[in-house]
Amino acid sequence: MELTATPVPESRRVTSTAIESLLDLAAIVILCLGFAASITVLTWVGIVGLGMACWLILGSFLNWLVFRALAEVIRLLKRSVDLDYAGRISGSYVDTVMTCSNCGAILRSDVCCDSCGARLTKVDPKD
Repeated sequence: MELTATPVPESRRVTSTAIESLLDLAAIVILCLGFAASITVLTWVGIVGLGMACWLILGSFLNWLVFRALAEVIRLLKRSVDLDYAGRISGSYVDTVMTCSNCGAILRSDVCCDSCGARLTKVDPKD
C-alpha cells in the first residue's frame, strides 16, 4: 500500500543571520555608543560639553533610524520577490506554511513530501 499524506498548514518562524539582522544590531550598538560617548563628554568636560553631548545623542539616534530603515527596506524587498528574510516587518503578521501530515516537515512540493516521500492528496475545502 502506498504511503499518502495531506498538506497541513502550520506557522513556523525561520531564524538566520541575515544582513537585515546585522543592520538592526549595528543600529543598537551605534545608539548605545552615542549615549556612552555623550555621558563620557559630560563627565570629562562638564556642563560646557552639554551641546556636544546633545549632538552626539542626536547623531547616534539618526544613525539608528537610518540603519533600521535600511533593514526594513531590505526585508520589504525580499518579501516582494518571495525570499526568506530575518526579523519582522513593521506591522507584523503570521505566515502560514504547508506541512506534511505524516512527518510534519515543511512541504516544498505539491506532489510529495521531500522528507518522508508520502504522496500528497488534495485537501477538500469543505472540511
